[in-house]
Amino acid sequence: MSQSSTPQQDKGSDRLPCLYCGETYGPDDLERHTAPVHCGPCITCVDKPACFSCRLMYCVCDVHRYRG
Repeated sequence: MSQSSTPQQDKGSDRLPCLYCGETYGPDDLERHTAPVHCGPCITCVDKPACFSCRLMYCVCDVHRYRG
């Protein structure tokens, strides 16, 4: 067989699904999905990344407040 032992990487393989919002992201959007945001007094979203949407009705954090 003439196949290489290492699998070929396709262009989409560097995009990962986010654990918090489910979006796929690449290196250009890494900070939005991984860097914790110190947002305020809400106990649900403290230290979550900017992509996280808090589902608490009384969340006061401007970054994480659910806008659905």
